[in-house]
Amino acid sequence: MKKKEILTLAWAFVLTLGMGMMAASHSVLAWGQNDTSTAALQQTSDTNALPQTSDAAFDLTDETVSLRVAWWGNQERNNTTIEVLDAYTALTGADLTYEYTVWTGYVENLMTQAAGNNLPDLIQISTTDLVDFSRSGQFLDLQSYIDSGVIDTTGISEDALSGGEVDGVLTGFSTGLNTVSVVYNQAVFAEAGVNAPADDWTWSDYLETVKTIYEATGIPSDIPFLTEARWILESMVRSYGYEFFSSDEDSDGNLLPWAEDERVIGGLTEVLSEIYDGIQEGFFIDPETQMSWSATEDYYIIQGKSATSFILNNYYTTYCNAFGDELGLALLPKMDDGTQSGMYALPSMYWCISTGCEDPEAAASLINYLINDPNAALTIGMDRGVSVSSEIRSAFFTSEDTDVYTKNVFAFVDHVGGMVSAVTPPDPEDSAEVIEVMKEAYQAIMYGDLSVEEGIAQILESGQ
Repeated sequence: MKKKEILTLAWAFVLTLGMGMMAASHSVLAWGQNDTSTAALQQTSDTNALPQTSDAAFDLTDETVSLRVAWWGNQERNNTTIEVLDAYTALTGADLTYEYTVWTGYVENLMTQAAGNNLPDLIQISTTDLVDFSRSGQFLDLQSYIDSGVIDTTGISEDALSGGEVDGVLTGFSTGLNTVSVVYNQAVFAEAGVNAPADDWTWSDYLETVKTIYEATGIPSDIPFLTEARWILESMVRSYGYEFFSSDEDSDGNLLPWAEDERVIGGLTEVLSEIYDGIQEGFFIDPETQMSWSATEDYYIIQGKSATSFILNNYYTTYCNAFGDELGLALLPKMDDGTQSGMYALPSMYWCISTGCEDPEAAASLINYLINDPNAALTIGMDRGVSVSSEIRSAFFTSEDTDVYTKNVFAFVDHVGGMVSAVTPPDPEDSAEVIEVMKEAYQAIMYGDLSVEEGIAQILESGQ
C-alpha cells in the first residue's frame, strides 16, 4: 500500500496577491430540459442497485502518480473524502497527499500557498473564490481534458459546465448542484391545522403560516437565513425578475441592478420589517439563540422546537437523519408583488487543477473519478451537491440503496430545475464585500441594532 500523508493545513498570515475579493458565478441549471425530470429519472436506471463498475478509465500503470488534494469540511466530509480517495489509490496505485481543514482560514492558506507557488494539485474551491484564483492565473483550463475524454461529460449539460467558466475559460468543474428551500416539521403543521406550502405561496402566506403555528402550538420558526443573508435577499430580488448582481457594472457603477427600483426596495423593507416584528412577537426565534447554534443537533428544527427553517439542500439529509424522520421541503416564498418565483440553483463548489500541477492529466483523471464513478458518488452522497451527471442522478434516484431523504432532494432539485433555466455570469469585482455588508446589516436589523431602512441603506451604499 502506498504511503499517505494526511496533513492539516497550518494557520498562516495572509499574503496579499493583489486580488480583490470577487464572488463567483451562480449557475442556474435547467435539469428538466435535459431529460432528467422525475419521470425520466424513474425510467432510465436499474431499480435494484447502482452500477457496479465505473466507465471511467484510470491507466496510471506507467509510473507512480503523486498528487496533493485539498478541501475544507467537517469530520463527516473528511471521512467520506478520504474513503473515496483511498479507493482511488487502491484502483490506480496513485500516491495521494491529503490537505484538509475547516472552512475558517482555508482560503487564506490557499492564498499563502499561491504566493509561494506551492498550491496543491487538485483543489476544492468555493463559488465566492473561483473568479479570484482563476483571474490571477492559479487554475488550469479544463476544457482540453474534456475534449480528450479524460473527463467524461456524457450526461452533463452545457449549463452545468458553464457554471465553472470564468471569462469564457472552464477553470472549475462543479462538484454538484445546490438550491435553497424551506424545510418544515410536518407533524407541527398538522397539529396546527396548517396545510403544506404551495409552490406559489408568498411572503404574506409564509408569515401568516408561521404566526398561526406559533399561536396554535407555541412553536416558533427560524429567522430565515440569519447567518447568510445573501440567500434570502437574492430570492426576494429574483422574484422581481432581476439578477442579483450586475453582470457588468452599469453606467453609474452600481453592482446592484435593482438598487433604484422603489418597488423592490419597498418590498424588501416590508418583509424584513415583518420578520423583525415576528421576533418581537415570539413567532421567530430570538437571533442571539439562533446565532449560538454550531452543531447540527443544536438547531431547533432538529429538536422539534422550530416549525420551519431555511437551508441549502445539501444539508437536507443531514437534518433528516438527525431529526429521525422526513422533514417537508418547500420552495422559498415569492414576494407578494413579484413577477416570478425567486428560486435559483447554483454549483455547490468546484474542483480545480492548479497551474503548478506537474501531472494535470492525472489530476483530471481524479476529477473524472470523483464525478463519474458510481461507488465514489454513493460514498460522497450529496455533501458537495446533487450530482451534475444525469447517469449518476438516475442511478441514485431509483436505487434501493438510496434513502428516502436523498430521493426527496433529487426530486425537489429536479422540480426547481423545471422553473429556472438561465446561467448567471460571474459576480463582479468587489461583490464579496457587498455580500459581507448584507450579512452584517441583516443580522443588525434582526438584533434591533439597525432599523430596516438603515440596514437596507447600508446594503445599497455598498453596491455603489
